[in-house]
Parts: sequence; structure tokens; C-alpha cells
Amino acid sequence: MLLAPGKFFKPESGTETLLMQTIGIRDVVLGLGACAAWMRGDGAFRGWATAGLISDSADLLLGLRSRPLVGTKSALIATLAPVPFVGAGLLGFARSLRKSLA
Repeated sequence: MLLAPGKFFKPESGTETLLMQTIGIRDVVLGLGACAAWMRGDGAFRGWATAGLISDSADLLLGLRSRPLVGTKSALIATLAPVPFVGAGLLGFARSLRKSLA
């Protein structure tokens, strides 16, 4: 989303491109933090993963209520873009809980 936002959708305005790039920047920061914590193995990974999941979930919720502000097509993009990341985050937490219970 940061380097090639056009791969995810056809931007109709500079605002949409900027939005995708800012999401990309945030995802790079959260991802690098999570990877660094995971490599260190100091237990901070779950905090980074939680921050990413909260952020992506908030994006999804904001997208759901954004239609009056940006129109139907842009609201759909804003709503659906974080869905795979929320799903991956939930899957990761489910797996970590299963491992800790085993």
C-alpha cells in the first residue's frame, strides 16, 4: 500500500492514494516492531500484534461509517482493505491461545 497503492485499487484522487500510503506506513512500522519483538523473543510480540489488530479493527469500523463522507465506492474500499489483516490477526491470536492451553 505504501509503494504501489494502485495494486490494491484504482485511485480516483490524490486523497485516496495518500490514504493508502499512510496505512502502508503504519503497517510497516507495526510489522517491523512485531518482527523485531518476535526475533528477540522477549514477549513483546503479543503487544505489537495487539496494537496491529486494534488498529486494523478500528480502520474497519471507521470504513463502515464513512459512506456519507467519502461515497459508497471509497467507503467500500476503506471497509474491505483491513479485513484480511483483521482475519490474520485473529487467526494468530487463536493459534497462540491454543498453544498456551496445550
